Amino acid sequence: LRTTLKRKLHEHELISRFAPFEPYLYQQFFINRNTNAQTLHNIIEAVKNATSFTLDTESVCVYKKPNKPALIQLQIIQENLFSYIILIEVYQIYLSNNINLQNRFKNYWHEHHPHQSTLLSTNNDISCICEQCLDIQLNNPWSLQDAVAYQLHKWLDKRYTCSTFDIGLDSTLFHRNSNELEHRNVMINYAVNDCLSMDQLLIDMQIIDNEQQAIELFQQPELITS
Repeated sequence: LRTTLKRKLHEHELISRFAPFEPYLYQQFFINRNTNAQTLHNIIEAVKNATSFTLDTESVCVYKKPNKPALIQLQIIQENLFSYIILIEVYQIYLSNNINLQNRFKNYWHEHHPHQSTLLSTNNDISCICEQCLDIQLNNPWSLQDAVAYQLHKWLDKRYTCSTFDIGLDSTLFHRNSNELEHRNVMINYAVNDCLSMDQLLIDMQIIDNEQQAIELFQQPELITS
């Protein structure tokens, strides 16, 4: 309470002493679920001609919990003191046609792989792969690794789940020796394969069409989450 009061008094002091801040010329864009392809194209073109950038974030205060990220502000500085301001509304990006792959896959597996009793089967080679026989609990979602293993019959490496992904993965950020580059390439491949494996699952489950997915996703973007 004392800190809040002190901050308000300081705010009042500054208001009484100084004129309001006046920004240079700028144009603002919003990135949220209603952002169209033309706006994104304009932003990309602005970045190409940028001289510098500034970045800021805003969060929502949550009582006795960590703040929730809410807004990312990116300034794209052009020549002659002109800027583009990009306001990325984190909680307004999700689309109505989102695909929660974990939920969708659980329903898919339940429909396509019901329990098969080995006692009733005449084929001794049949091995039941229902959720119960795979030891996947009814209320538990599928892990991406298990979904890739049983649906695509591939091993998705998850040994680097707890890696330090904040160390800077792009090789242009810092000068690295060969061992450091190799370590970062492993983490990059790990992160990339998470997305690419979801894409293969969606194709294999016929949720998206392999031949038409680029056109369809451009016309009606879908956010895929695991």
